[in-house]
Amino acid sequence: MMSENHMVKIGEAIIERSEELSIRLSREHDGKYSSSQSLSYSAEETIEHRKGFFVLLGEALLTGDIEEKLNQVYMWGKNAGKEAVKHGISADTAVLSLNPIRKALYEAIREEFNKLGLGFDAYFDVSDRLDPILDHAVYSFTQAFVEYNDETFSQAQDELLELSVPVVPLTGNVAILPVIGTIDTFRSKKMLDQALERGTELGLSYMIIDLSGVHMIDTAVAHNLFQLNDALKIVGIKAIISGLRPELAQTIVSLGISFNHMTVTNSLEQALMKTGLTIQPEDTVETKENFKKGLLI
Repeated sequence: MMSENHMVKIGEAIIERSEELSIRLSREHDGKYSSSQSLSYSAEETIEHRKGFFVLLGEALLTGDIEEKLNQVYMWGKNAGKEAVKHGISADTAVLSLNPIRKALYEAIREEFNKLGLGFDAYFDVSDRLDPILDHAVYSFTQAFVEYNDETFSQAQDELLELSVPVVPLTGNVAILPVIGTIDTFRSKKMLDQALERGTELGLSYMIIDLSGVHMIDTAVAHNLFQLNDALKIVGIKAIISGLRPELAQTIVSLGISFNHMTVTNSLEQALMKTGLTIQPEDTVETKENFKKGLLI
């Protein structure tokens, strides 16, 4: 077995050479992982980040307190994974950028072993102490990368959903909710939340839900529209469905879906008339401003 004295010397050497190893890594490897890519930050911050990791490894050999170092390395990997996502680094590129750290570490250890004249047994003793820490760094990095990436994706999805269900006020008491594309469960819930929130916020009396851009309707979509209609009715807003194209109407009939308890119009113009608004023809527009709005109260 390797004596603790030699283990301490290797640990001290790694700490002493931590900055040198970090700078060497930046020079030799960062360019291989595209311009973004040391694990994060600027070049100077990356060097300090790696230096801190080498110091942790050296201290693990000095103190022998593996549990404490595992916790510290976990935080190091977690921070690195989070920063990788922030900087748009792909998972494979990010994980590959950890390999040179391990390589540089063991190259330095071999150099120190040659100086001290240590053999294979001593080398394996060092490896047995350091490998679990290195593996834990990769694990924590990957875990944080996946978690933060999922969180970022979920946030972006929520923002896109909000943009996909805009409530556009036309007058003080009338607004339109244009729906384009497929209405799935998540989007229908967002529609309900957004319509209620914006409807009460704007003090609306009417909300036109325009389905001109919807290409498919089924019982689930119809149920979502019924829920939206009922919810708006509870807060004193009359929902008007417009833009049901002929093929959608045929589908509704074939599915046995009834819209009898809802106000449904063929076009947006008809829906506007239900609210007391009309679209003014171009030749009767009194002002350019009203023409641009396309509406006359």
